[in-house]
Amino acid sequence: MTLALAPWILSLSLSALPYGISPSTTGLLSSSGLPADSTSTRVDDLDDELEELLAEERDEADRLRRRGRIAEARRLLTVHLDDDPDDWRSRAQRALCYRDEGDWDRAESELLRALDAGQNGDAPAQELQLLQMDLAESLIQRGRADEALERLFAGDSGLKPIEPARQGYLAGMANLELGDRQAARDAFQSVVFLGAERMDWKQLLYRAKCEHAIGQLESATESLVAADALAAAGAGIEASVLVELADIYFEADGEVAKSGSSSRLPSALYREALELNPNHAGALLGQYELHKLNWRRNRSARSFLEELLNATPESMDGLLALTHSHLEQGELVAARKRLAKLEQLAPNRRDVRALRACLRYIEDKPKETQAVLAELAKSAPWDSSPERRLGTILVALYRFADALPFLEAAILRDPADWRALSLLGEALANTGDEKRALEMLVRSEDLAEGRQDAWRNNMKLVLGRIAGFASTTGPGELSYAWPAEGSEVLERVLPAFYAESREDLSARYGFTPGPTLIEVFDRHRDFSVRSTGFEGFPALGVCFGPVVTALSPNCEMRGQFSWAETSYHEFSHVIHLGLTSNRCPRWITEGLATWEEEQRDRSWIRPLRRELVDSFASNRIIGVRDLNRAFSGPRIIWAYYQGGLMCDLMIDDYGFPAMVRLLEAFNEGKDLDGALDAAYGLTPEQLDALFLERVEQLVVDLHVEPRHDPNGIRLMRLGLERSAPSDSAELAAWSQDWCSVAWSAWQGGRSLDAEEALRVLGDLRDELPRALFLRAEIALRGGDVEEAEALYRSGFERGGEDYRARMALANLALRSGKRAEVESLLLAAEHAFPGWEDASFSAELHLVDFYKDEEETDKAMAALERWLAWNSGEDVRRLEVANWQLDRGDYEGALKMFTSAVEVDPFRASAHQGQGEALLALKRFDEAAYALETALLVPVHLDADWGAAGGQPVDDERLAAVSEQALLVREAMEGLLERARAGGAAVPE
Repeated sequence: MTLALAPWILSLSLSALPYGISPSTTGLLSSSGLPADSTSTRVDDLDDELEELLAEERDEADRLRRRGRIAEARRLLTVHLDDDPDDWRSRAQRALCYRDEGDWDRAESELLRALDAGQNGDAPAQELQLLQMDLAESLIQRGRADEALERLFAGDSGLKPIEPARQGYLAGMANLELGDRQAARDAFQSVVFLGAERMDWKQLLYRAKCEHAIGQLESATESLVAADALAAAGAGIEASVLVELADIYFEADGEVAKSGSSSRLPSALYREALELNPNHAGALLGQYELHKLNWRRNRSARSFLEELLNATPESMDGLLALTHSHLEQGELVAARKRLAKLEQLAPNRRDVRALRACLRYIEDKPKETQAVLAELAKSAPWDSSPERRLGTILVALYRFADALPFLEAAILRDPADWRALSLLGEALANTGDEKRALEMLVRSEDLAEGRQDAWRNNMKLVLGRIAGFASTTGPGELSYAWPAEGSEVLERVLPAFYAESREDLSARYGFTPGPTLIEVFDRHRDFSVRSTGFEGFPALGVCFGPVVTALSPNCEMRGQFSWAETSYHEFSHVIHLGLTSNRCPRWITEGLATWEEEQRDRSWIRPLRRELVDSFASNRIIGVRDLNRAFSGPRIIWAYYQGGLMCDLMIDDYGFPAMVRLLEAFNEGKDLDGALDAAYGLTPEQLDALFLERVEQLVVDLHVEPRHDPNGIRLMRLGLERSAPSDSAELAAWSQDWCSVAWSAWQGGRSLDAEEALRVLGDLRDELPRALFLRAEIALRGGDVEEAEALYRSGFERGGEDYRARMALANLALRSGKRAEVESLLLAAEHAFPGWEDASFSAELHLVDFYKDEEETDKAMAALERWLAWNSGEDVRRLEVANWQLDRGDYEGALKMFTSAVEVDPFRASAHQGQGEALLALKRFDEAAYALETALLVPVHLDADWGAAGGQPVDDERLAAVSEQALLVREAMEGLLERARAGGAAVPE
């Protein structure tokens, strides 16, 4: 059905009247003109007073509903209906409570009952029209737009509506759902033509919605500001007005306020709306979109959807957003469940049908996908949103090549779809067509009519910068782009490493990838923007499939990371994504890449074993069904680590061929459940159980008090008795629980609570090692060093073990001059937790310092070598160990350590020289010559040996001061190079 505009709608400007307020009739004469009976007058007066009271209570119920206090509102209205089941006004308002709670069937039933009662009770026609609008709004939500239009214009077409702006807006939305864009625009435009002078806040809100729908953002803002002022002057600020204003600012400005206008921050407006109504669907969805846009926010985007659906399980908009999110994360089981609910509630909604097409495509059912898309296009050939939605999901899944045809189809359907153009730019960039990507982003900006997009603006800048990079090609269909500065060194080092990695990984997986572009950045901000669209991404490399982005070893973080570790990790993704056509869940490809790192070099382990202890103790291990989502939340670094451990478990227990079968199953279109069953015969839940057993094995030899989750401890404390149980097993568990309560309080800075928890233990305080170690910390904090030392020793004597306690006691022994036992305490600490991840608190590094003070160089270097076995990066310390090994004739060990130093910083000539010397000693002359040639290619102004650091070259003054010494070093390297070229023979003077 298409809207036929009623004649009043172009000129009408009436204020709204709420339910229960009808034109008053007064007078004391009866219909006969005689004086009214006094008794009748009193009854009439009582009736009027009662109706006035009911109207006030309905107003209060409506206010409570708009504040999210729906249960209170519903109770109040139910009292009315218990007294008078024919009170259609109260029934209509209770229906809105059911609607806001997501009880769609009951809401519709109540509205129909209210309408029937109102019609039978001779209700004013305009109020009945409000009921029809309420019905129409619910019907639009459920995808029954044709019925909605019938409701909107039922009855007398010449009747002037109480809420013309709302009626016009709903007519526009119904026509959009039916695919009649012109009729929808006419309806929205007709509301914009209405005079705003006599509109109340609610009418101004709907006027703004119409202005927003036709792209008049500035006018919509003005209407909303006026609506906010009217609402504030009346019953109070309205959450829905704030949310609509936030939505407009978000669309116009992105998440950043315009310069000098913090009041335009959408996040602040969403928060204010949630203070008024904690369950406001629009505000929670707005926060979800904000947090989804920028991963740097400290709360996961999904949590807002969960909050909404916990409050309103059948929120239509919440279910739509969560289904879309499940598809973006590859959570197909959950997506099917949510989509089934949507199809039960609103099977004919266009966006529900579009989600059906998305699911079918991800399930590898292209014919069904095209059938749904064709059906949607038939009723609305102009609507690009179904193809754009599918393209959005595929981009989120890193299936960039798959996304291209859908995004291009969206743009053909609507050439002005600037969102689809921006997504197309992203997909093109990440499949290697950066020139065309930049063109799409420029077109998107032109068509956006001033709407800001931080991702698009940032990406345009960095793609423009990449266009000026040096480029080269290498073996195996590999090509590279990197800044010109230092390219002569990068060209010697990176292509050879990537080619070797490609060969090794291809052989292991039985799959050789196609052409791959490697982009290397010497500024972290450029790398971060190219990889995510924003600065500050906490990573060193990213793989999109045929494109890899990585930090240059000459960036600001120079010397702090291994570029080789990053390169190997990212190139393994090229294999995984290619083998699965980019269908591999992220936790598996990241987990496999993390596993591959450790196979290549034991020191490339991720430093998260302390968090492993904490997570296991606090039950914060992530289930495999939820692990993908962790990559877009605050635990992203942990997700990498846990994924690696899970892959390690699967490969250890089932063998590597089973892992390849798992990848092949994903390539066949299987979801997580189907792929795990095909490769391992496991469900996700069974894998979770196996993984918890593995984690328990991993932490058993890591002795340190966990950092407790205060929320988990708080819940445990609620069920914990203060009196000790008599059963020995129960007593052991009880005492450990109270130790955990005490430690958690101490870690949270609540020392009095910690001491109180220890007092509950009574005499057990003197027996339990964990209690003794905590009492030692308390004593040490209080300055009682002797008591602390005695308590630490008592804890160890009673069989306790704790890394931090060992380190604390070693420090006390060192300070008191007991050097004879310092070594044994530090060695015990190293045994309790080898390779502690904080260098300032490392037992191995403290041993290094101790042995150097004792002039025991060999022991110091051995301790440093043990520490380096747990840590990549650290080129200076690697060179220290490498030179020690070279001097003592351990040429294989020295070569390995010099090579690992090059893999941290190839712009340090001494590392290449050390490689050359070790290779010379091993009589590998050609390799020695190559290493020494590379050393001579390192520009002095980029060489860390002469002062270059953190992306900063040596300045001219310093360069002049070291030039003579640098020349002598260069001459020595040239001499070594001549020896290498001569096959090791001495070169005559």
